[in-house]
Amino acid sequence: MILKKHPTIFIAFVVLVFIIWLLAFIPGDASFWLEFWWMFPVALLISLTVNTLGISGAALFVPFFILIFPLLAEPLSVTQSVKIGLITESFGLTSSAIAFLVFGLVDKKLAVYSALGAMPFVIIGTLVTVLIPQAVLYLLIAILLLLSVSLVYYRRIIAARLHDEHHTSNINYTVDTGESVTITTKDKKVYRYCRTQNGYKKRFLGYGIGGLFQGAAGFGIGEMGIISMILSHIPTRIAIGTSHLVVASTAVVAALMHILLSEATVEAIPWNIVLMNIPAVVIGGQIAPHLATKLKPEVLEKALIMLFSVIAFSLILLAFGSIHS
Repeated sequence: MILKKHPTIFIAFVVLVFIIWLLAFIPGDASFWLEFWWMFPVALLISLTVNTLGISGAALFVPFFILIFPLLAEPLSVTQSVKIGLITESFGLTSSAIAFLVFGLVDKKLAVYSALGAMPFVIIGTLVTVLIPQAVLYLLIAILLLLSVSLVYYRRIIAARLHDEHHTSNINYTVDTGESVTITTKDKKVYRYCRTQNGYKKRFLGYGIGGLFQGAAGFGIGEMGIISMILSHIPTRIAIGTSHLVVASTAVVAALMHILLSEATVEAIPWNIVLMNIPAVVIGGQIAPHLATKLKPEVLEKALIMLFSVIAFSLILLAFGSIHS
């Protein structure tokens, strides 16, 4: 099966099919499709940044389209920014989720249950964007970014656990209650743990709240979900791999919901921007793992905190400016 043996080729094929579909069914000449050619290097840079730091792509794409894009081209609305961020993120996340799946780092049952639990919240969050004012969306995105900054503490826990797990081939997180699970990955590591009722509740809460944010602001479910996985004693690599599949599936649903809503409203999706973004994020996703090994995590964390803090502060100012105007 091509998905198992050659996941990169499979993703490249999917991207090619999507581009052909865009060119065939969305009206526009060469000047229309190439109008935002400069978004390719921008999207590549953003993709490298988010994949190297291990954060949601929309966490940078959405603020970029709100704050920086209007300085370079015709401004986009907040909902248009969220739509582009989600569609772009869907491809990047699907690529990485398939890689985790092929490597054996996904608990499929856990992924299905978590995704099904999150879906209604994602849909509600998407529908909410039609009802709430633009200023509220600015504040929501700012709060999410500040929340992401506070989660750096959990990133350190994750990094420490990954370090510990790296030096053993038999990882055991089993407890006295719950359904025992054993997963053997492609690199022959054995993970033993339990799916407990208490764990399902924690993940439902984490992915539920994150799903609302994902639908409304384009990101948040990955940040909330991975914490709920760690708190429910899922081995770190399994938690990361499983969460990637959950976030990818919910991002696709949220993107489709936003596309359907755009058909019912006057805010069309700028597909010529999407066309430049998608190949860039797929390439960035392949390069980032190699780049991450050459950079110090402490430097990356400080850069992440500074960047998100500045963006959040700017969005808060923008929100209050919108209210007063």
